[in-house]
Amino acid sequence: MLENIKIRNFRNLTNYETNLNQGVTTLIGRNGVGKSSLIEAIYFLSIGRSFRARHDRDTINKNIIGSGDFAQIKGTITSINQVKELQVILNLDESSKLSKNGNINGANTKLSEFVGNLKSVCFSVNDMDVIFGSPSERRKYMDLLNTQLTSNYTSELLTYNNVINSRNALLKRIKFNEANKEELDYWNEKMIDIGSFIIQNRYQSLQQLNSISNDIFVKIFNSEHQGEIQYLPSFDFADNFQFDIESIRDYFKSQLLESELKDISYGRSTIGPHRDDMLITIDGDIAQNFASRGQARLLVLGIKLAECELIKQSSEEPIILLDDAFSELDFKNQEYLAKFILDYNQCLITGLDFSVVKKMGIDTNDIVMGEYD
Repeated sequence: MLENIKIRNFRNLTNYETNLNQGVTTLIGRNGVGKSSLIEAIYFLSIGRSFRARHDRDTINKNIIGSGDFAQIKGTITSINQVKELQVILNLDESSKLSKNGNINGANTKLSEFVGNLKSVCFSVNDMDVIFGSPSERRKYMDLLNTQLTSNYTSELLTYNNVINSRNALLKRIKFNEANKEELDYWNEKMIDIGSFIIQNRYQSLQQLNSISNDIFVKIFNSEHQGEIQYLPSFDFADNFQFDIESIRDYFKSQLLESELKDISYGRSTIGPHRDDMLITIDGDIAQNFASRGQARLLVLGIKLAECELIKQSSEEPIILLDDAFSELDFKNQEYLAKFILDYNQCLITGLDFSVVKKMGIDTNDIVMGEYD
């Protein structure tokens, strides 16, 4: 649970602090006073990145850029018999180079180890990118999910990306006869080792997510439609393939060797987790092509609710962050969402209309937010 948060120079929150309680907290205030920025700051403290900005530098208050000042988010979290102080500092130096540092209880920590200490699930308008966006958006979703399920997933993913960059550089050199093909062996083994770990985690997490979401989709679609979530790796696996790590390794190796000449010709790695996708369907049709905006909104809602349950089952309850999540739902599904969050220890809500929460008699903690200099 997040007990307290202090924010400095993050978006329009130049010097903000608040205590947070258990239960449902509504953030009240006019547009532009920082309600979504507070939600974003909490998510940043959890995941180490924004759910709104494409680049971290965009979250730094523009008035301090070039001044030598910095942006800071500090939070106190409590779990069973444990209190932690988490802190993220964003700093732009004189050459506009960004540094991002995390620490736990005052000790500097690799971001790969920092991420996931505070579990969270955020609902926002940007979630529609999971349906209508590019495969990279869905890979990002899979990675953010697994970051909170598996402690070393982030570090393995970062290493994998470095391996791909090195392998691609070598492929280009081989293409122009500046290196020997045998030099690929080292990077191939690295790619297979780490890539197999990522494939297995993505497959298992989406299998679990799909299983949990089945009942949720029935309820939010009122049994009229059925959604499904499926892992779509960059190369085909047999229908009865067993996703144990050794089987993945052996098959990945055979596929990588088969694609070697193509990779050299293209000067890049054409298969692997960096080319994966996530298939979301409604009534058997690809949602990206056939779902209406209303159906897509409910698919995303079902996926996010299943994500909450999966994280809760796997480790600990996440804090739920609802950034104007009620606005595009009909009253029935507003009620369903409101009932759902009651099973969680902590939830923060932004929006202009909290009528469904009030009508259901849900006790809320209200934080009134004003303008910040």
